[in-house]
Amino acid sequence: MSTKPKSLLLLLNLVFWLGAPGWALSEAEIDEVLTAAEDKLSSTWARLQYPQSLSVSVQFMLLPDGGYSGAAVVGSCGNKSVDQQAINAVDSAVPFRRFSDSPFLVIATFDTKRDRVTCGMPGKGRGSSKADKKIAIQKKYHQNAISIVLDRISKAEKVMGKDDIRLFESFFFLGGEYKKLKDYSKSEEAYNRALNIVSKAKTATEAQKAKVLVALGEMYLDKGDTQNRENREKAEALFKEVTEMKEPGKEALASALENQAKLLYKDGKAKDADPLYARIKELRAKTNK
Repeated sequence: MSTKPKSLLLLLNLVFWLGAPGWALSEAEIDEVLTAAEDKLSSTWARLQYPQSLSVSVQFMLLPDGGYSGAAVVGSCGNKSVDQQAINAVDSAVPFRRFSDSPFLVIATFDTKRDRVTCGMPGKGRGSSKADKKIAIQKKYHQNAISIVLDRISKAEKVMGKDDIRLFESFFFLGGEYKKLKDYSKSEEAYNRALNIVSKAKTATEAQKAKVLVALGEMYLDKGDTQNRENREKAEALFKEVTEMKEPGKEALASALENQAKLLYKDGKAKDADPLYARIKELRAKTNK
């Protein structure tokens, strides 16, 4: 029997994993993909904080479709629980930004004393000035988005009133934008306005309420659960409320469970957290069908 088909398949696999010559992203495009990965990973990691500074590096293959493969700890912090949380953060960040190129290796560095995760490619550094410039551009983008939405809300309220369900998404969006700017008081105010609208609207759903409760809980944790126990307790109560709902929606329920699992890991209760992650994967698998 001829071995050519097997040889061809092997060659195609090598091209897929190593990349075809002449089909490569530019340095700027790679930087954009890595920055987007940092944003997603920072979102899934920022709430995992410890009193002491621990750093763990995870290497994984970033795939063009926004997925990943082969996540492994390449720089342990010496704490298995924290190492596992870094792996979980990668898994929870999917999907990453899609790109038109072959897969490439990424090393993500997680630090328990930093909210921001840093990403790079093995053997290659990234300019901090470029990253700082991008952060400034993103900040300006969020500020402009807030101004536009506030103007639209002001005009809509004059026509529809302040409690119209059609304003729900606008206030939910505002809560997220303010959180990204770390303006937590305005973020809380916007999320509470969204909750108030949901509580009064006859057409509102439990899934809409659950969506806001999860976001509000995450805002409290981002605000600083290690510095203010009250923030963590508020967040935990909100996540619990979502998990006890009859119809919170699969995504909101998965997010609430994910936050509960992370807090359990933080408290050194990995055995209690692992079953929650199994349930989360099952829920998200159903959501993606």
